[in-house]
Amino acid sequence: MRIAHILPHSVTFPLKSHNGRYDWVEQLALRQARQGHEVTIYCHPSSRSEKLHFRGISSAQTDKKINNINTFRLAFSNDHDVYHSHFDNLHYEVAHETVKPIVFTQHWWPTEETINLAKQHQSHLNVWAVAPTKYMEGIDRANGIQTKGYIHHGINLDVFKPKPESKTNRLLCVGRIAPNKHIETALAVAKQSGVGLDIVGKLLDKDIDYWNSISNDIDGIGINYLGQKNKDDLVRLYSNAKAVICTFSEKEAFGLVAIEAQACGTPILITPGGAHAELLDSGKTGFICESIDEFEVAINEVVKIRSEDCINFIKDNFDITEMFEKYEKLYQELTYTS
Repeated sequence: MRIAHILPHSVTFPLKSHNGRYDWVEQLALRQARQGHEVTIYCHPSSRSEKLHFRGISSAQTDKKINNINTFRLAFSNDHDVYHSHFDNLHYEVAHETVKPIVFTQHWWPTEETINLAKQHQSHLNVWAVAPTKYMEGIDRANGIQTKGYIHHGINLDVFKPKPESKTNRLLCVGRIAPNKHIETALAVAKQSGVGLDIVGKLLDKDIDYWNSISNDIDGIGINYLGQKNKDDLVRLYSNAKAVICTFSEKEAFGLVAIEAQACGTPILITPGGAHAELLDSGKTGFICESIDEFEVAINEVVKIRSEDCINFIKDNFDITEMFEKYEKLYQELTYTS
């Protein structure tokens, strides 16, 4: 099967720092290539890998959307069997330019723009959404987004696994420094409980006001900001944390951090809502906490959680091998009927 993965023109492999979404695409593509499929990732043409093919437009403009549309068109010109989009909704605007099936994994929560574009382009029956959670599948169906159901994100358990170092008594918060991550909640939990907190994540210029609103609480001792980390460092931090605190919005598409942490044998403390309950075995691999007080109680309870239970929960539900098999089955279904 000839498979095309389509990413923004700006993305370059190998990745300079850990990015859950782009790393996920690379891992899926690698497994597809190992199974004998002809896999091409369309992104920045300077990308390099010994095991994958990359293509990208040779001439870029200042307008990012035009660059990404032209990346789609380059992919369409090479007549793949299936196109796998990793955009939120741009595929709807170009879908009429191919009769081949377009699958798009919903790495983001469906915005009003996505819902409206899906409705406007309902005649393009070649576009199929794949939600990463059962909860989001229900949102798609309620909003008229054509879907092929949900496939839980999977992670590479050969990479995300415990590192044999000593556990600390510190919490870990991982994610982009942005309002929808609600890092202020993690800070409040750390301050009230008296437990140390390490924060890892990318800070974009557009979120500098949010950073300024929380940075006074980051003293470099009890509460540290560690910046961005590569995958190896992140695995070490996951493995050594007392627990990983996940305070992101209930409208997160998935929550890879929660999965990666448990795969490293570390329990999670997570806010309620959305699909969050799908990401843990509550009481066995972590706790759902509705208030600062509940987080404080849970911090004292995590010592009772076994690393083995966290690891086994991820193996049973979020192994990338199972995810790969489900996507392959979906591709085959769509190419057979197209």
